[in-house]
Amino acid sequence: MHHRSAILLVIPLVAAACGPACQPTPSPVIAQPPKPADTTVAAPVGAPSPDTPESTATEGADAGHRADAAAPEPAVVLLSTEGDVDGVPGDEQITLRAGGVLSAGAASIHVEIEPSSEVYWKQQARLEIVALGGTRRGVLFAAPTADIEDPPDRYRVYVLHKGSLVPVLDEVIGAYGTTQLQFPGDGTARYIEDGWTACDRVPGAKKVAREQVTFRLDAAGTKMTESGRKPTRHVQACDELAACPYVDVLDAGRSRRIGEILRDVRGARAATVQSLDLGDHGAGPITIRISEEKAEVTFLDEVFVEAGGARIHPRGCDITPSPAYCAADGRPHVLRQGDTLDLVFDAGGHVVLFARGYYVPTPTAATREVR
Repeated sequence: MHHRSAILLVIPLVAAACGPACQPTPSPVIAQPPKPADTTVAAPVGAPSPDTPESTATEGADAGHRADAAAPEPAVVLLSTEGDVDGVPGDEQITLRAGGVLSAGAASIHVEIEPSSEVYWKQQARLEIVALGGTRRGVLFAAPTADIEDPPDRYRVYVLHKGSLVPVLDEVIGAYGTTQLQFPGDGTARYIEDGWTACDRVPGAKKVAREQVTFRLDAAGTKMTESGRKPTRHVQACDELAACPYVDVLDAGRSRRIGEILRDVRGARAATVQSLDLGDHGAGPITIRISEEKAEVTFLDEVFVEAGGARIHPRGCDITPSPAYCAADGRPHVLRQGDTLDLVFDAGGHVVLFARGYYVPTPTAATREVR
């Protein structure tokens, strides 16, 4: 099982309820995908280093940018929202533009935008105004990392300080997908670590209590650092993480392993949809193989890909009756250890695979039931 390190600093929001104060308003707006032409977004060649204020970009400084030094930027807006970030009556327009310019009112700063599949960008990228205690507000920029398997989010928070946008937090939180980060309004940000991160923290442990991690803004209001951890009632069985079927792309008789799907989806109650970025594949078609190589039974309720903004099911799904993996109808296709499933999709360009289902480690009652 591919094991992604979760040591990178990140700040996911805790899913536990903490009241209305945790909900930033208004909701962020994705005005345009990062780069429709090739479904990725990245800083342009020769752009200033990450999180570099425009006023000092040529010097490589990491301080805020004053309004009178702003330089013209591309008109393309990737993300936008509005809200009060300076404590003065009236809202500021918050925008992230192509090339990595983040603006709040008249102040702006250059930020790094990691290459990302358009699918993950649309699902995970956002701008929000967050409460940092009293009348103090910050700008949260969350976006997926460059990983191809359900990438975790990188969370960055900026505040206005002496007329400049200043970064106060930059953390990647979790191993797969989004780990929610909460801002209760008391000067802190909190999240509950995911199972992978918890088991990484205690190597060799069979079970680990997932911790709530808290970051606190300092008295000067210019830096958030980890201020505490405490165990939660959420316990992760570490031996349940290393299970999920593999995905390979078949091309001219050769197999290329891409990754895994339905990671950490143990048992019918955990059934969900997961994705895996397969990359660029010319005009298509594309053939993939899902193989169950571990001591488990996988239940595939639906398999499809997305390419060019369209959802595409495998060949053979247009017949009656259709194979069990063609529709999310609770009638799964079953893969036992040693089984493979080859699927052909009439899709080309940038392709992302989606699978709905779950797995059950063997031997279990559920496994015996389906034999």
